[in-house]
Amino acid sequence: MTSVAFDLLADGAYDAAALVDGTRVLTRGQAREMADGIARFLGDDTKKLVMVDNPRSLSGALAYVAVLRAGHAVMLMEAAGQGDAPRLIERLRPDVLMGPSCVRAAEASPHYQRHVREVPHGGVARWAIDADPAALAEDLALVARTSGSTSEGKLVRLSYDNLVSNAAGIVAATDIRGSDLVATSLRLDYSFGLSMFHSHLVAGATVGLTTASPTMDRFWTDVERWGVTSTGMVPSTVRFMLQDPESKARLSALRSLLVAGGPLQADSLRRLREAVGPQGSVFYMYGQTEATARMTCLDPELAAEHEGSVGVPIAGGRIEIRGPDGLEVGPGRRGEVYYKGPNVMLGYAVTRDDLALSDLCGGELGTGDIGRLRDGVLYLEGRVDRQVQVLGEKVNLDAVEAAAVSALGGTAAAAVLTEPDQVHLHVEGGPESLKRLRAWGLAGLGIPPGCLKLRTVARLPRTPSGKVRYHSLS
Repeated sequence: MTSVAFDLLADGAYDAAALVDGTRVLTRGQAREMADGIARFLGDDTKKLVMVDNPRSLSGALAYVAVLRAGHAVMLMEAAGQGDAPRLIERLRPDVLMGPSCVRAAEASPHYQRHVREVPHGGVARWAIDADPAALAEDLALVARTSGSTSEGKLVRLSYDNLVSNAAGIVAATDIRGSDLVATSLRLDYSFGLSMFHSHLVAGATVGLTTASPTMDRFWTDVERWGVTSTGMVPSTVRFMLQDPESKARLSALRSLLVAGGPLQADSLRRLREAVGPQGSVFYMYGQTEATARMTCLDPELAAEHEGSVGVPIAGGRIEIRGPDGLEVGPGRRGEVYYKGPNVMLGYAVTRDDLALSDLCGGELGTGDIGRLRDGVLYLEGRVDRQVQVLGEKVNLDAVEAAAVSALGGTAAAAVLTEPDQVHLHVEGGPESLKRLRAWGLAGLGIPPGCLKLRTVARLPRTPSGKVRYHSLS
């Protein structure tokens, strides 16, 4: 089998803390021994695709670490017994299913037989039965899902080099130290949450395993009990925290706060920095699953000078802005953002056969985002696929949203083109939100007269990473 692997526990003393779960602390040495036991269960005869359930549990996290240490490929699922797990199992034909929810999700499949074996240290696995499973690419490490904000999401093939390079770049960009303890505030089956898990373990830091969100009191109980120094938030979580009267006391206990997963208004980022206080740092980042996790980071010391930006590329990365002709444009000019770096994916996957493919991207990614470079710093201005024509006029739906959110004082809004020349603006809240928006002046949204419809919703539909599900609104 391949010798390519990613050892998240390679560094650190035997008795240094690696994983915390409830009141239990697992040292790096203990975690390595347990992971090795799981790896022996998997065997080393052929490279396998392993689906792991509930990675924010101790058994799930150890299974994930073991699969990567042993050189196999992995796909993570949270709440695997629900949603799209059965469909993904049919498409990808995992060789091994780890965790009871994954096993239950496969029970109806004709390609699996009821043969359950116990995994050391509390896991449950089922071996897949497939007459002729497609081989896996030697360097395939992870099959990850995109968040699916404008579609149903895609499956991304990531290599061991992708994971290693991105983890190292994030460690350097966000000043992760061996003394840090990060709480898993985000799902690990999406790229932002998983990148925090990777980067902190690689740096010799500790990961506190919790399924609670920063919007829950239970999360902050864990923060205080474990001595958490860092955690991550997406924009929707930030907006909630800025409305919480206890947020300043809670956030000021952190040494660093990592923010990514979508656009955040400059005013919200400024207020977040004030809430964290001078003893802490807020790192605002931009990334995509197709680039493993993150591509740029805004240094806290430059945040005031470059307000509204997403910072500079992480180590090893490069940003280019290209025009419609595919050629790079000059500084300050607008165009599509292209990223080059060792963390760019191998390509997409639809079925098991695609997992045998080699690198189809060559280290270059067209992000689909629009932006500008000023003094080497990236400023984003929406998505290419969010540029629409309304009565012959070009309308940026992301700019419409930003103007509405600003007029509403931070209340969330989402704009979609639901039919020709008709933009629907969905605003959270009740009639009072629409009154405020009308009082502000709808002409400021930049939509031709008669082409805008306003609607209120109790809550916008969102992906697990906090992004608006535009296809649900459409």
